[in-house]
Amino acid sequence: MAGGAMKYRHLSRKSSHRQALLRNLVTSLFTHESITTTWHKAKEAQRLAEKLITLGKKNTDASRRKAESIFFEPLRLLPHLFTTLRTRYLDRPGGYTRVLRIEPMNKHYDQAPSAILELVDGPKDMRFLMTAKTLVRERTTEEGIREITARNVGKVTRYRPDGFQELEKEVKRMEANVGDQAFRENAKWKVDERPREGHGERQLWVGGGK
Repeated sequence: MAGGAMKYRHLSRKSSHRQALLRNLVTSLFTHESITTTWHKAKEAQRLAEKLITLGKKNTDASRRKAESIFFEPLRLLPHLFTTLRTRYLDRPGGYTRVLRIEPMNKHYDQAPSAILELVDGPKDMRFLMTAKTLVRERTTEEGIREITARNVGKVTRYRPDGFQELEKEVKRMEANVGDQAFRENAKWKVDERPREGHGERQLWVGGGK
């Protein structure tokens, strides 16, 4: 109806092509936990992904048949949906996925708005990783942990199994990486006084090579 609210994005495709596109996107999402696509495709795929996780939480024969009709690779993804993901989101009332805006992927062409579509509380949860990185930085400052960071800690650990322990483990891993990187930088720029081949006297040089 002219002037009516748009119920969904057509994505410039006919219905059958649109459904195949969305099925392919959610199949990739449940395979890799995170995908990068255009903003509009991500928002539409998010709706289908949320429905799939709801079907997984119901765990009935009807929900299994429905999920099987959506996935392109049901034999591989159905066990993942009805075991791993069902357990992960069993206590979460909703909001199983997240869409994050990023810079356009095709900067030299159409510059279409791009986004990352991810499953929350998973191994590739961007907000979880960004919160851990912020904690690493703020723990070394005089001001300490900011209030907004403390709120984000509560958000990313609220429904995550062993959330605080997992976050602290990630923080320690990042702190170790920061220490290793600082060590490599110091080793890279140290002054070596070893004599170089072809020179009779010792010469100063900068670098980490042999």
